[in-house]
Amino acid sequence: MKLANLEAAVNARPFRPFEIRVDGEAIVVRHPEQVLFAEQKSTVIIDAGDKLHIMDVAQISKVALMGRPSAGRAGKSK
Repeated sequence: MKLANLEAAVNARPFRPFEIRVDGEAIVVRHPEQVLFAEQKSTVIIDAGDKLHIMDVAQISKVALMGRPSAGRAGKSK
């Protein structure tokens, strides 16, 4: 995985949740603040259970966007 691909998913506007696949494990990123970048090759992902995943970006096998939010949820964040 290239760092630019992960950065694009994190910085997309509007943000869309995505999954990161590492060694067969899926880590769901529901908010861009769950991802921290260190240097040019490392990242830290904080999952929903507050577990830290520290890895080289090269370990990531896939970044997959999750389904679009439903119309019923749009505009409810005040």
